[in-house]
Formats: sequence, structure tokens, C-alpha cells
Amino acid sequence: MSVKLRLPHSVPAVLCVTSDINVPRIPSMKAILGAGKKPVNQWQASDIGWSQSAPLAELTGIRVPPQTERKHIILDNDSPEAIAELAEHLKKALN
Repeated sequence: MSVKLRLPHSVPAVLCVTSDINVPRIPSMKAILGAGKKPVNQWQASDIGWSQSAPLAELTGIRVPPQTERKHIILDNDSPEAIAELAEHLKKALN
């Protein structure tokens, strides 16, 4: 079964595919033995138009996300009062 999906996007784009995208077919014994008899084509880099001087990737820029200051609360013990104080801080943070 072949499924084609066209997604509107702008370039550059990143596409992530998980391993469950395909369920491979298990070849029969006849197909496995037949594959061993077929010739193997060997290509040189020049056959496909690639040279070692051509870059494989190009870095267009680096951006660092802005740092956000986090609130730090340190409770030194595990007494019931400290646990209640922690619960109050969590309630305030969630509201």
C-alpha cells in the first residue's frame, strides 16, 4: 500500500519520521536466493556528480535562545512545616 502525503511548507524545513512509518515485507526464500545472483552496480563519485570539494551541508546561522530567569526555592529539611511551605509554593505557581 502506497500513501503519498503532500505538506505545504516553506524552505528550509525539518521532517522527522519515526520507525513505525513502514512495515517491511519479509522476502521469500526464492527472492533471497534470486537476489544473490543479480549483479551489483558499483558507481564512482564522479558518476553521480559528486566531488569531495562540494560541501555536504551549509551552516547558514546560529541563534541562541534567550535565557529566562527561574525562581529558586531551597528547602533545607523534610519537616511537616517545610512540606507545607513547598505545597504553598506549588499552589501559587499553578494559579
